[in-house]
Formats: sequence, C-alpha cells, structure tokens
Amino acid sequence: MRAECAPAHQTVRASDSRANVGGAWRVGETVRRTTGPWTPREVRTYLPGRVIDSDIEMLTEIQLRSVVSWTRCFHEAVEGFAHSGPWRFFDVGAPTLIAHNDIAPYNICFDGDSLVGVFDWDLAGPSTPLLELAFIAWNCVPLWSDIGTEYAAARLHVIASTYGADSARDILPAVPYRIQLMLDGIPVAAAAGDEGMANLMAGGEPPRSERPLAELVSRIPSIAAHLD
Repeated sequence: MRAECAPAHQTVRASDSRANVGGAWRVGETVRRTTGPWTPREVRTYLPGRVIDSDIEMLTEIQLRSVVSWTRCFHEAVEGFAHSGPWRFFDVGAPTLIAHNDIAPYNICFDGDSLVGVFDWDLAGPSTPLLELAFIAWNCVPLWSDIGTEYAAARLHVIASTYGADSARDILPAVPYRIQLMLDGIPVAAAAGDEGMANLMAGGEPPRSERPLAELVSRIPSIAAHLD
C-alpha cells in the first residue's frame, strides 16, 4: 500500500484525465508526489510492475478477481478505524469505513495476472464498501465503456462473488450515484483551490465523463436483465 509505480526520472501523467489528479516522479528507488492538507509527506518506495492502459485493453478475469480480493482484504484491515481528517474525498452519507476511493487500472500494478500494489491514496476517506465496488465496476468492468450487456453482467458477477457481500444487482445501480458524486465534487473542490481537481477540469472533466455515464444509465436495464 506504500509503494508506487513510476518511470525513472519522469513525471507520471496517465493516458486519461481520470488519473491526472497530480504528478509523480521517480527519484532513485522512491516516488515523490506533491503534498496537500490530506497528507504532509509524499515519498513512496518505487514498485516495479505493469499498469494496464484501460484505453486499449481490459483487465483479465484473474486480474479483476485479484483487484477485488485485495479490496476485501483492505476493507477488513481498516474495519473499525475512524479519523476526523482532513479528507480530500467528497462527502458520503453514512460512511462505514475508510475506503481508497480511486481503485482503477491506472492506480494498480500487476505482475502478470497478480496484483502487486495499489497506489495513489490522495482520495482515501470515509465511504462504504458498496461505493468502493461501484467505482471498481465503473473502471474495471469497465462500465464507462459499452462492452456488451451480457459481458458486463458477467464481470459484475465476478466482482460481487469475489468480494462476497453486495450482489451484482446492488452494485450496478450504485455506479451512477458514485460517479455523479465525483463529477459534482470536482468543480467544487477546484473552486476551493484543489490544484489536482483543477487539473481534472483542464483535462475535460466533468463533461468528459458525463457522456459515458449517461450512456451507462441507458444500458442499465439491459445489463440488469442478465443478472440472476
């Protein structure tokens, strides 16, 4: 949890603006990031591994299970932990744990199909397991893309069965709420001086994600029809 991937002596810029909250650069065997009120120090151990470019490939089913298994272990590890913050993540009603809140291919390193690290903890904060899984579904099914309703339903089942709590039928309708929470929060945070959120807006958010979100909402009934 304390390591990050980064090319040597380069600033990290993900291929899409969803990951472009802030820069990171490698110095020797460490990765440095710009700090904020939510974290006073950003020096991490360099983590070798491969980050999947979700614009051109999808996680394999084994990789998807690996991500969700890690998430379940993480949630179990932080169960009962609470902190007043400050938190960078957007306000969530009735949070039940401290979530990562940005689990996506651009924040995960793999060695083959095995997950070797999850990084970028800027948005960690109070949330719920269901909203964490909803964000994973958006990014890792991925529901932001039309991959076919039956296939999307099958990958939702993979998430639900691997985590072992909320059903695929629970996760699917939570996705629009979770993504809209993000899209509403980005301009508010940017206006309050959050440079990373301003970077997201400069990269095209929220409009960039509003279109695929609307398209997902139109597909939800068809996807749900394939859920047992």
